[in-house]
Amino acid sequence: MEEVWYFAYGWSLNKSLMRKCIGRWLDARRAELRGFKLVFNAYSKSWRGGVANLAEDESSRVHGVAYRITSEQLKKLDRFEGLPSRAARISVEISVEDIGKVKAITHIAVNPRRGWIVPSRDYLSAMLKGLKQHGFGNDVLREVRRAAKTSAIP
Repeated sequence: MEEVWYFAYGWSLNKSLMRKCIGRWLDARRAELRGFKLVFNAYSKSWRGGVANLAEDESSRVHGVAYRITSEQLKKLDRFEGLPSRAARISVEISVEDIGKVKAITHIAVNPRRGWIVPSRDYLSAMLKGLKQHGFGNDVLREVRRAAKTSAIP
């Protein structure tokens, strides 16, 4: 079965949510995507608020997790993310901890809105918990809170 790297930067950072969606992954490592910034410009009915998305920005980077998954697991993520009506797949090059640069797949919103959409407390908490689960420090958590434009959520 074919394997791919998947770059997670939103809800899928959270290990328990990712496990519910795709089961067990083959590998998971901290990763960084350069040339994009984290934005909250897509609305999710199920999360009742803004959700993480990527916007091209040469001077920025996004911290996330590279999951090594099977093509079947990627199809499950596609369905969960709402391909093709709510999300699209894009190919990106990421830097993976202890491995280096690899090609990966990630999802972006197909109909982002102009401006910022406040994320729900549950969504942002799931994201921050996922970053902590993967060993990211307070500097990265602060960056995500800043992108979400709130510091009131733990």
